[in-house]
Amino acid sequence: MHVTPPPGPWTAYARALLSRKPRVAAPGQGGFALEQRAAGIRSDPRRVAAYREVCGFAAGPDLPVTYPHVLAWPLHLALLTAPELPVRALGLVHLRNRIDALRPLPEGVPLELRARLSGLREAGRGQELDLVTEAWAAGELAWREEAVLLARRPGAGRGPPAPADADPAGADERRWDVPAAIGRRYARASGDFNPIHLSALTARAFGFERAIAHGMWSLARIAAELGPGLPAGPVRLDASFRAPVLLPAAVTLRRWAIAEGLGFALRDRGGSRPHVLGALTTRP
Repeated sequence: MHVTPPPGPWTAYARALLSRKPRVAAPGQGGFALEQRAAGIRSDPRRVAAYREVCGFAAGPDLPVTYPHVLAWPLHLALLTAPELPVRALGLVHLRNRIDALRPLPEGVPLELRARLSGLREAGRGQELDLVTEAWAAGELAWREEAVLLARRPGAGRGPPAPADADPAGADERRWDVPAAIGRRYARASGDFNPIHLSALTARAFGFERAIAHGMWSLARIAAELGPGLPAGPVRLDASFRAPVLLPAAVTLRRWAIAEGLGFALRDRGGSRPHVLGALTTRP
């Protein structure tokens, strides 16, 4: 375990851009665990309002289910750019995400945030890392996130999206237009200025023909649509990120009832290509 004060965000971004680390680690470099903590973290009402607007959440007394991820972003950035991490941060791919919201978090409540990065398991196209984040309130665990990231091996390419099961017949369907500026709007609201989301020019430097929507924006937008359909209480939000959403875009959200909540699929306009698949359920 390694805990150090996080650098300023622009210092961390400079580290990421100038890094000469390899895309994947050499054998034997996977036995690390890095941690960052911060106490007394409170949400800013203006930033929460901006986040609600860009992600589609209604106003309310409690933080959106995905918002603690935003509060923890400085810790994530510090971990991903730490000298001890044996792979470069830019180019990491967000594969899967699980959020357990154990109890409501009122806006402005002081939080202790903990983030831990470990892993480097060999996977099909590279090496996987685990990023686990916790939000504690009044000494109790209130929110937990598990993210799986991929350090892609050179030459592996992005590959086609993994096959996805067909959505159930009769699934409710909604369509959104996703503007070209959504990456910049989300960056201003979240503080995450990853260049692949900002413009076609900056995205092309990393192999994308156009800017792509941030996966956590897509997940937040989905959660904003699904949340009112669930009863109050602890919930679990699971997501598997498949194909990127190239901006601008038109997408289709399909949702359907499952035993404990709602299943969902975010797809392209035609409803075939999957972008995000998952479920929002009452937590076991």
